[in-house]
Amino acid sequence: MKRNCRQPADLGVGLVWWPTLDDLCRQDEGLVDVIEAEPETFWLPKSDGRGFRSFLSQALSHLPQPKLLHCVGAPVGGTCPPPDGHLLALAADICELCPEYVSEHLSVTRFRPTPDSSPASAGFILPPLQSQAGVSLAAANIRRRRAALAGIPLAVETPVNYLPPAPGEWPDGVFVAAVAESADCAILLDLHNVLCNARNGRQSVTEFCDALPLERVWELHLAGGESEAGLFLDAHAGLVEPELMEIATDLVPRLPNLHAINFEIMPERVAEVGLAAIAAQLGRMKDLWNRRAANPERHQSPHHSYPSTEPPLSDPAAWETLVGCAVTGLPQPAINDATAAWWRTCTPAIEIYRMLVGEGRASAAIAAARHTTRELLRHYGGARTRDILADHWRRSPPGYTSADEARTLLKFLSEAEPSLPGLADAIASDLADLDKLSALSLT
Repeated sequence: MKRNCRQPADLGVGLVWWPTLDDLCRQDEGLVDVIEAEPETFWLPKSDGRGFRSFLSQALSHLPQPKLLHCVGAPVGGTCPPPDGHLLALAADICELCPEYVSEHLSVTRFRPTPDSSPASAGFILPPLQSQAGVSLAAANIRRRRAALAGIPLAVETPVNYLPPAPGEWPDGVFVAAVAESADCAILLDLHNVLCNARNGRQSVTEFCDALPLERVWELHLAGGESEAGLFLDAHAGLVEPELMEIATDLVPRLPNLHAINFEIMPERVAEVGLAAIAAQLGRMKDLWNRRAANPERHQSPHHSYPSTEPPLSDPAAWETLVGCAVTGLPQPAINDATAAWWRTCTPAIEIYRMLVGEGRASAAIAAARHTTRELLRHYGGARTRDILADHWRRSPPGYTSADEARTLLKFLSEAEPSLPGLADAIASDLADLDKLSALSLT
């Protein structure tokens, strides 16, 4: 395998970290060999608008394990560049935590609602255009990202995609393989994403994995999901189900350069699953780790020829505008007849994406505007509060960070609900808290 980056160390079994998982990460337990963190979830916008301040290294300072960074805020599958200051904040986290490598989603989170508009946040990770143009775009983005971060190794995560296959698009595994080969980068194989795609009518897990250059797989992600409105979601909702463990058991010996296996669970799901059950899950993952390839040179993957087909909607920017506007409720662009026939079949998936965007925005509001949301719930109850939030969401796109989301919501509420008792004080309290945190970012 040709590489322009060094091979990382073997790290072992770990998890994507949240404070609720700290008890499992104690060194004397021996359960967690490596900590993976999502850096952007620990960033705040600076009060002068010039980038972000990260609190990640402080948050992780009590954990001795080696660290990996799994980025969620600026995927490499789209046409929009990262927000101003993103790469500086990420570079600072890299300097502080010295990860063996960084992983990025092969997805899209920002789009232009019109060709001349500034990038807007989609509020959720969306699938990229799977075509030759999409491959070229992603590979160029990866090379630029690697150069901007002083050549640190990058791995791209295999994406989840709730849309039905578009006519002429490249198969999921072939697309990921082509990006990794073209960019000469590693792969973070999220097996749960692949299982979700298969259950939702896309490529089978076997076909997907057989299309990959397996020597490029540096990391596995395992997680649990749940069904919603007829689709199986990568919800990180619980333990790894037996079917996925069986898939991983068969696959791990075929991965000659596997360096880590990480478990993902949302922090709000930890209590219902229980730390004891998660600990047992990590133990089973240790057994998986011990099955990794003993003779790497015998497990090289064959290389495949790539398709010459193209989807009817072949421009990545137009693709992002269509999907981004649909999931955020903005006016959608005109599309050709061939695309329209497929697009009509996407309605259930678009409704799921809209639900996920709404859940993410609600979580951000609760986290960053807690006094205000408490007052809304106290006066109006859950149903009316959800209606107020939905009205706000129809009027403005998602914010990039929780703080951005909260400030936009607070401005909306101060104008829309000026006479609600106690609301003005709650808004002032939340704004003061946000200002206090932002002021820290200038020190």
